[in-house]
Amino acid sequence: MAKGPADPAIKAQILEYLAKVQKAKSRDVAVAIGAKKTDVDNAVKELTAEDLVEYLYITTTYICLKGKVQTPNDEK
Repeated sequence: MAKGPADPAIKAQILEYLAKVQKAKSRDVAVAIGAKKTDVDNAVKELTAEDLVEYLYITTTYICLKGKVQTPNDEK
């Protein structure tokens, strides 16, 4: 089943939540904003394409605002 575009309200809530934390898991974001995880995943995918959010792979996958978390590769 094809998914439509993400709800702009959910995208705004995700950006607002990520501004308050350093990094978070999608599941934690969904709980914090009271949305379904599938809706959060869809919105994060769009936010990543818009270059506002990035994925971090630190033994598990996290999301954060683009450039908020400095990884060892960024220290060059």
